[in-house]
Amino acid sequence: MQVSVKTTTGLERCLTIGIPKESIQPKIQERLNSLARDSKLNGFRQGKIPKRVIEERYGLKVCQEVQQELIQTSFTEALNQEKLRPISNAVFDLKTDLKDFKQGLSYTATFEIYPQISTLHTDGLNVEKIVVNITDTDVDALLERLRKQRQTWHNSEHQSINGNRLIVNIVGTINGNPFKNNNLKKIPVILGENDFIFPEFEEKLLGMGIEENREFDITFSKEHHNLEIAGQTVHFMVHVSKIETAQLPEMNEDFIRSFGVTDGRMETLRIEARKNMERELQYVNNKTIKQQILNALLQENPITEIPVSLMKAETERLLKKTSQDKYIQAVDTKNIQDTAERLIKIGLLAGEVIGKHNIKATPQKIYQMVANIAHAYENSEAVIQEYYTDQKRLKDIETSVIEDELVNWLLQRANITEKHTDFYTAVTT
Repeated sequence: MQVSVKTTTGLERCLTIGIPKESIQPKIQERLNSLARDSKLNGFRQGKIPKRVIEERYGLKVCQEVQQELIQTSFTEALNQEKLRPISNAVFDLKTDLKDFKQGLSYTATFEIYPQISTLHTDGLNVEKIVVNITDTDVDALLERLRKQRQTWHNSEHQSINGNRLIVNIVGTINGNPFKNNNLKKIPVILGENDFIFPEFEEKLLGMGIEENREFDITFSKEHHNLEIAGQTVHFMVHVSKIETAQLPEMNEDFIRSFGVTDGRMETLRIEARKNMERELQYVNNKTIKQQILNALLQENPITEIPVSLMKAETERLLKKTSQDKYIQAVDTKNIQDTAERLIKIGLLAGEVIGKHNIKATPQKIYQMVANIAHAYENSEAVIQEYYTDQKRLKDIETSVIEDELVNWLLQRANITEKHTDFYTAVTT
């Protein structure tokens, strides 16, 4: 077998493989002899069919089968011989017609390979761990938020102030021209919460009355997520159809029981609230540390070149995900590409560490993750059974476990410093 390797562009390689007839004809003959022994044809006894008849009847099919087998085996052998690791499916191009196959086989295989990572720095990566002491004041704030979740709204005849909920119609234009989703109907806006999709919008509505119209301009930053209005001055026309004031529920036994606290006691509600805050804090801390350690891994092990095929696939995945977000009205393609590139590089480095240090997901840890997911459902055993009968879902769990094991492995070798902060800063940063 003759093998040559050519670098086309970047990480793309082209293997040219040639197999001489001496390696082909014995395989074809062996297959034909086997067919001659085992085939049954009318007019001939089994095992006595003339070679000419066998070749006429099965010759083309045998050549096709042998050709495919030789391509598969020779391609694998060539990869091993040249120490190449494909990261994409190969595109094969046959240089030999099937009718000339007996005289030799020649083909090319084009594919991308993994980037070479010569050194891998995994020790002493810098990570900042958030340390929070949940106070009674933090619990009080959470309970107040729970009250707001159950607040009721009542019509008001007064001019709007912070805390009011307004029902508005909005029309926005840029230089007199409309833009995508510029006309919004019956939109609720709670003044003073600063969570509306247009920054500075709420304060412009202060002091308005029912059925009042108001016009104003807002200039958006160049970094705004909606590229159509980023860096633009938008002229808004707003009509208020309703003004409402909030009424908070009393924190009585009925209110407490509505959150699943069966004894209706405030002390029990505070204990449960603190437990939930601790779980949320643990989740946020784990997520933040994971992001930090993987970003630190990338910073210490820069990759200059990534496969084009991976970049295309990851960009398409992120674009599809972004297009499904109703709050994003225009896509920042450059930001999507930067994110895709970072995720691919982290994935490549993670794979390298996992392979080099034989990081695996044990059956026990896979089961534990499935059981943790199932715990949120009433019939947890049935959910566990569903996971173990669905190989795709189980494979996703295995991937998540390996990722967690990788993070733990890196953290054991990391340089961890502590940062003290308060609960609400920690969970909203």
